[in-house]
Amino acid sequence: MKVAVLGASGSTGALVVDTLLAKGHQIVALSRSAVPARLPVSHFTQKAGDLTDADFLRGAITGCDAVISCIGQNRASKSLFAKRVSPADILQRVAAATIAAIGDGPQHFIYLSAFGVGADRRKHALMFRIILRLSAIHEAYLDHDLAEAAIGASGLRWTIVRPPGLTDNDEAVPLIDKSERWSSFETVSKRSVAAYLVERAEEGGPLGRTITVGQAVPAKG
Repeated sequence: MKVAVLGASGSTGALVVDTLLAKGHQIVALSRSAVPARLPVSHFTQKAGDLTDADFLRGAITGCDAVISCIGQNRASKSLFAKRVSPADILQRVAAATIAAIGDGPQHFIYLSAFGVGADRRKHALMFRIILRLSAIHEAYLDHDLAEAAIGASGLRWTIVRPPGLTDNDEAVPLIDKSERWSSFETVSKRSVAAYLVERAEEGGPLGRTITVGQAVPAKG
């Protein structure tokens, strides 16, 4: 399988690239800046360019079976209240360019969003909703919401994945669909999310689904 990864220079995107390569897939790593080379070189191609440019993306994803977007809004630091340094609409613009680039092509578009985006926002705990409203995450959620809407109306073969808070923990644990029973304060590792995104590409779906993921609850006793 050949997969294009948008945002391959980011922390989650880099893990998606590593996971795909470890499983023997071919990669096209796409980002605004150069991505360090990976082995085997025969399976790795990197292209730096404007991810909001549909023409650039169209050429880069030709021949790919899937496109995984790991683009996020960047902040000046990891603090939830740090100043946003990305354009306010970067997620919408990348999604729109990807939709145009795929056109009527066969690529499966897998979009990494966030839990509680859109109508699900009201399901968050009150304290979390207050944090969202006061922090830089608020703008990211609005951007994700509009990007998701564009993807849902695109007519493409798509899957949207909404993880909870992400950590840098090295442990990779299986994730399950928790769309009906997620918690505002749950976290999962970026490595676990990367593995889940790769599974969606390998399985080719589920198509037309927005899935909130999380860890399986350990059995008691």
